[in-house]
Parts: sequence; C-alpha cells; structure tokens
Amino acid sequence: MKVGIELHHGYLKDEYMPVEEVLQKAKGDGYEGVYYKTPFYVSRTLDIGALRAARQCAQQLGMFLDFGIGRVNPYNTTESPEIWMLGGGDYKLAMEKLIYAAAEMGAKELIGVTAGWRGEHTGYFVNDRFRTDVTWEEQLQATTRFLKRLAPVLRDAGARINLETHEEITSYEVLRMIEEVGDDVLGVAFDTANVLSRAEDPVAVAKRAAPYIHQMHAKDGILYFSENGLVRQLKASGQGIVDYKTIFAEIGKVNPGLHVQVEDHKGLMHVDIYVEEWRNVHPDLSMAEVTELVRLATLCEQKIASGEWMKPDVYEAISYWDEMDDRLDSSRKYLQHVLRELGLAG
Repeated sequence: MKVGIELHHGYLKDEYMPVEEVLQKAKGDGYEGVYYKTPFYVSRTLDIGALRAARQCAQQLGMFLDFGIGRVNPYNTTESPEIWMLGGGDYKLAMEKLIYAAAEMGAKELIGVTAGWRGEHTGYFVNDRFRTDVTWEEQLQATTRFLKRLAPVLRDAGARINLETHEEITSYEVLRMIEEVGDDVLGVAFDTANVLSRAEDPVAVAKRAAPYIHQMHAKDGILYFSENGLVRQLKASGQGIVDYKTIFAEIGKVNPGLHVQVEDHKGLMHVDIYVEEWRNVHPDLSMAEVTELVRLATLCEQKIASGEWMKPDVYEAISYWDEMDDRLDSSRKYLQHVLRELGLAG
C-alpha cells in the first residue's frame, strides 16, 4: 500500500498549479502519490498532450496519480457546472471524457461522490440525504441507473468508479449498488472518518466491504456526547479512534496494493442517534455498531476529562491553517509507520 495526499483541503495554495510542480512538491514532502478530484485540474480541456505529460512525470518520479470523477447523483449534478461545460451540456458525455482522460494517465480506480456538503445550510439540510423534494432512496435509484449507463465506457477503459463513503451515504447502500451495477465497474472508496457520521464503525465497514475497497481517504476523529446523540470531531490520523492497524490488515488480505490518500481538515458532524427523525432515514442502522460508537465515545470523554485530549471546543477554536502542515505530516508518517509494521508498505 502507498500513501498519497488529497490535494483539495488546503495542501495546494493553487489547485491548478502545474501538475509537474504538484508531484515534485508531494514527493519532497514524503508522499507516494497525489489525488485530484477530477482530471479537470490537470487540464481544463483534457488536452491529450497535457495528460500524457502528467503521466510521464508521475512515472519518472515514481509517484501514483489518482483522480475522482465528481458527482454521480443526477439530483445534484447541477452543482458541478464545470463538468457540464466539459460535455457541452451533456453530463454523461463529460463523465465519459473524464473516465478516458484518467485512464490516459494510468488512473483506473476513480472516486465518485453521491453528494456534496452545503455549508451555507443548517441542520440536516447540509446534505442530500435529508431532502424533502426527493427521497434519499429515489436518489440512490437514480444514481444506480446513471452508473449502469456509464458501465460500458468503464469496461472499455478498464476503469472502475469507487463510491466514497461520503457524509451522506452508508457502506450498506454502496454495497447494494455494487451488487446491482457490477463489482468490475463499481467499488468502494473508504473514508475512514465519514462512516462515523452515519453511525457506522470503521472496523466493521472494513470487514464487510474489504473485497470492494479500491481507494481510501484516511481521516481520523473522536466522538463525544450531545443531547441528541454523538458528535464527530475530525483529527489528524493517529490522533483519534480509527483503528488503522485492524483496518489495513483486513483490506490487505484482498487488496495489498491499495492507494491511501491523506485527507485532513477540521469540522464537527452530529450523529443524532437519539432523534427519531434522524434514525428514520437510516434503515440499515446497526445496534451493534451504534453500541460500539457509544463505547468509543465514552473512552473519548474519559480522555478529555483526564486532560489527555483537548476539550472539543478549545480544539476546534484553533485555526486549522496554523497547524495544517504539521497535521498532514503527522498523518502521513503515522499511516506509513502502521503499514510498515504490517508489512504492507510500498
């Protein structure tokens, strides 16, 4: 397994920096590859010469070059106008172009997302799971149909879209979509901290999804109690409750060549397990996993009370940008150390 860097949470001051400079910076910082949200950041026009030059540079530096494919939920694709433009108003055509562009650069394990984070809204409406104009199940059905339409192109390119366990979707839902669409063209991009926000235990997710996990966004976090249930607070990898050793060991049995992307930022997310409205939109809620998260939250609260961990409000008040470089470097070193211990590095 190799550890790379996700480029879109502050690591780059300019996300459109020439890819050659990005790769050299990442290598100098100790990473083994980079992850872009879409090939659009390498070339806005997907110029074949630019794509091939990017691949050649990555190969010369011994780095991997990975990409996302953007939104695949037809109910929120309008939030990606740059992708629509790429297809001349045809979103499916744009996605096909992105698939082939990524493949041209040697990237076959892509990441797709079913929604984004709407920070301008409050409460449950920050993501699409709680929309009232269309149900989440209807959105999943529409997403599945769209992915089926992309399947022929994915097979032609030898590529796969791995759906991220993003803030709005559960691993159970992703696995059902894989069963319907086909695991040759659809897989899992495991975000280790996002699953906490859907009341899923990261270790349990790794165990049930391991054969389908082809990408990972490595984030860590802690849990503490609120009047409505739990709150997830993000931490640098190795500073929270995510059991990377167990997770890597599980995935390593079936995919020892996994690319792990360091992703880090701050933020709180409420996991309102005490609220019926919240529970009602989580039909796969597992009592065993909720119980495990409550146990972990209790341990977190004990560490906070003892002073071993900073109080959540004090921690959150510290500017992320003041400590970003240290957090990213700490995450990278920790993940690479765990992989070396398990004999899975490289």
